[in-house]
Amino acid sequence: MPTLFRWLFYGFLGRALGTMIAMLAIYTIIEVFDKARYLGHGMDVPLLIEYLLLKLPYMISEFMPVILLVSASVYVSEISHHQELAALRAAGLGVNKLLTPLISIGVLTALFNFAIGEWVTPTTNQRLDVIEQVNIHNRPDPHHGIQWLKDGQRFYRLTPLTDERFAMLLLEVDTHGAWVKRMDATQARYANGQWLLNDIYISTPSATEGMELHHKKRLSFTSNIGPDTADPPSPKHMPFVELARYAQNLERAGLTASAFVLTLHQKFASPLACIIMVLLAVALSMNMGSRVSATSKGLIGAIILGLLFYVLGNASSLLANGEKLPAAYAAWLPNLIFGGLAGFLILHREGK
Repeated sequence: MPTLFRWLFYGFLGRALGTMIAMLAIYTIIEVFDKARYLGHGMDVPLLIEYLLLKLPYMISEFMPVILLVSASVYVSEISHHQELAALRAAGLGVNKLLTPLISIGVLTALFNFAIGEWVTPTTNQRLDVIEQVNIHNRPDPHHGIQWLKDGQRFYRLTPLTDERFAMLLLEVDTHGAWVKRMDATQARYANGQWLLNDIYISTPSATEGMELHHKKRLSFTSNIGPDTADPPSPKHMPFVELARYAQNLERAGLTASAFVLTLHQKFASPLACIIMVLLAVALSMNMGSRVSATSKGLIGAIILGLLFYVLGNASSLLANGEKLPAAYAAWLPNLIFGGLAGFLILHREGK
């Protein structure tokens, strides 16, 4: 490993670790003050510690791109202020000599971020949801909320009403994913291995009329799937393969899969954002002088853009979940905007 590469690599790695520890410490302090009010009201100290530890992987996965943006800006601003960057350029070395070790850290961090999102947070998020719902907000267990269940070629959507009753949408498909029957029941109840439905509208495809609609006052059928047999599927509880399969099944059945498709694409978009943030930090903070004003502007700009990146990511997710924006496009939108900005700024600086 060349000396220059090693010097830049470990210098940036140290700043990245320091920034991550600082941000996690700030988050932990805020969470302790926020959740301490629930002590004695559903939470105790061991449960609070468990909650904080379980939340750390999620926070690392969520904020890693911003952590890299800030830490890379700090490091590049530092070597620019001490004329080390000017010395590199005076020696005839191009910006690639600076980018290579920094992007290497970005790639390693992207892989680390993907591993956390794939093998750690799906498990920790399940336990976090239970703690937040049951112990903090004193609500029923999350699986008593809206549920999507699958029983062979049948898909159920259960919306809780009262007294263990649900509004049900049932969609039955063939082996190729084409729908063969849809039932919308105003009220459904599960008892003794049977679903008991009231006020049902039944839709079936028709070769002549396109669709036939029938109404029944009451209907019952046997099923091994009830409201207590499975937790509600949540995208943040699923690894990549399970997400892809479930989203595909929903789309084949003609049901919305926006949340699942969004999370599926975010599993790749978020790690890639780590590399984009490194490029953006270099473009913002690289200058040839030791002026404090130039260094400060680059660092402040990085912090502002980091906040904008996080806000844009949340806004696009909300639009996708509300079906106002295609889910795949929403997942990649922040990367497209900030990646384009990073490329433009680097080319602009090199063209001077």
